Amino acid sequence: MSNINIKPVDSFPTITRSRASAELQQIIDSLVMSANTGQIFSIENIEAGNAYNSMQQRIRTQAKKHNLKVMISFDKSNNTLYYKASSAFKEKVPVQAVEFDDVELDDVEISPADDMVEKKTTRSRSSK
Repeated sequence: MSNINIKPVDSFPTITRSRASAELQQIIDSLVMSANTGQIFSIENIEAGNAYNSMQQRIRTQAKKHNLKVMISFDKSNNTLYYKASSAFKEKVPVQAVEFDDVELDDVEISPADDMVEKKTTRSRSSK
């Protein structure tokens, strides 16, 4: 039987993944560039199935981390994954307050528009 050495430590070691590489940085850079310019990017030689699923998940994860939306498409005939990023939030346009001092409500006639009336539909339930 061998001797074991057990001792207390202050914290867990930092886990690094081998995927934090130049490849991952290329994905991040292309997502940011796509969001800024509208450029569509592609990755070739991606096999359908696990390789595609893994790559598209990596792209989606990086987009989420950088607060971007991403659209992904896959062409099986060419084994090519396409993606385009955009900003997750649109710029808000400031709205000016409207003053109603000049409007008299007695002069305004309000009637429901025919196309705006809510139509009720009935759904049938299937019996068991």
